[in-house]
Amino acid sequence: MKTSTSLPRFIQVSLLLLVFLSPILVFTESTASEAPQNVAQIAADESLSIILMIGDGMGYDHVELARLVEVGEFGSLNMQDSDWNTSVLTHSADAVVTDSAAAGTAISTGNKTDNGKVGVDPSNIPLETILEIAQTLNKSTGVVSKCRIVDATPASFMTHTGSRYNFDEIARQIVEEADVDVLLGGGSDYFSSSQISTMITNGYSMVYNRTELASITSGRVFGLFNGYHMDFEYDRDYSLQPSIAEMTNKSIELLSQDTDGFFLMVEAGRIDLAAHDDDQVRTALETIEFDKAIDIAMDYVSDHNNTILIVTTDHETEGLVVMSHNLNSELPADLVSETDKRALRAERANNVTVDWTASYHTNSPVPFFGYGSVFSELPENIAIDNTNVFRIMKDFYDGVPLSVDEVEPPTTTTTTSTITTTTTTTDIAPVDPVVATVAFAVTSVGVIAIFIVARKQ
Repeated sequence: MKTSTSLPRFIQVSLLLLVFLSPILVFTESTASEAPQNVAQIAADESLSIILMIGDGMGYDHVELARLVEVGEFGSLNMQDSDWNTSVLTHSADAVVTDSAAAGTAISTGNKTDNGKVGVDPSNIPLETILEIAQTLNKSTGVVSKCRIVDATPASFMTHTGSRYNFDEIARQIVEEADVDVLLGGGSDYFSSSQISTMITNGYSMVYNRTELASITSGRVFGLFNGYHMDFEYDRDYSLQPSIAEMTNKSIELLSQDTDGFFLMVEAGRIDLAAHDDDQVRTALETIEFDKAIDIAMDYVSDHNNTILIVTTDHETEGLVVMSHNLNSELPADLVSETDKRALRAERANNVTVDWTASYHTNSPVPFFGYGSVFSELPENIAIDNTNVFRIMKDFYDGVPLSVDEVEPPTTTTTTSTITTTTTTTDIAPVDPVVATVAFAVTSVGVIAIFIVARKQ
């Protein structure tokens, strides 16, 4: 009888499979190791920072108007290129339709309050804000607004009062108690000369125009660029007032010097005021300029895994509905001069047909765009309450997985605007095309080799 010294066929086949499939396993493992870190891993390695950007009054159709004007029908704004997005409900403790004070307080503290109240609950008991939490963690803090720095939204992060119109008390708290490192906005008329002197004594550099702001490279800064609100972007003198993008850039430059991390809130407050005037040109330009500021923050987050960016709004204003447009292919990016770009934006905005379906704020859900790998931990295609914005920020600073509570959107609203969201991540990671190609090629070779061995047996 002839005896064979070769290995049994099933062992040969098993060895060949192991040889040919092991590169796939190794390659897949190496790519899996490049997956985003969770928040606990990041917190263990680096100090955590948050950039929160609020487009006051900016609903979905405000974003759509700006998108059509700036990048056309087939483009997208920077803010829309998010890692996670959802819709946010905005009602206050005492009304279906919120104001900026109650909504700002919900975002900053995680608690509902009555319309008109700033940083306090319905009984006027002060609530701890996310900015104050950051300060207890030895982080630097900043507040930026194109409106008065004493306005409801910025005030709700750093002061506590029963009325958003207690401007003297809000200014006093900013000077004597808030201890915020970077303060930029309008509202110089609300601060006395003695209060300004106090700020200087406390180590702040006072700046009043774009050039002075650009000259600051470190330390604390208090910038007041107009007596009342800062100018609309359509009317801004480029040589005098900084843009919201420039204020955002300078704030990040200064705050990021703190090795303990930072918290920054940026409010594009004049979107709301333009919408209250039913002014589609200024609404579009304010939203576009806000998007430029978002782009700066996105660039920072992309280079700093320890920082997240949240873009949202406090409420929708005036029930804006984009109906149709008559736009050509010429875009602002095609032009060089900023003055020419502004003129083209105004022209394009006037070629969009819109309807203003309300006379104040509405209860329409508003957008939330999140940037940072940790947002992959959150469920897709849901709606959340605005108090969950605080919860996300608190979870991040605590170094625990982000969590939210899903809520049902309102069955009726005061506008006819359609809510749209874009899913940019899924629970199952997409297949890497390189991994798929290598796997297919190696597996094919392995199958052929196995077939040849089998034929020789």
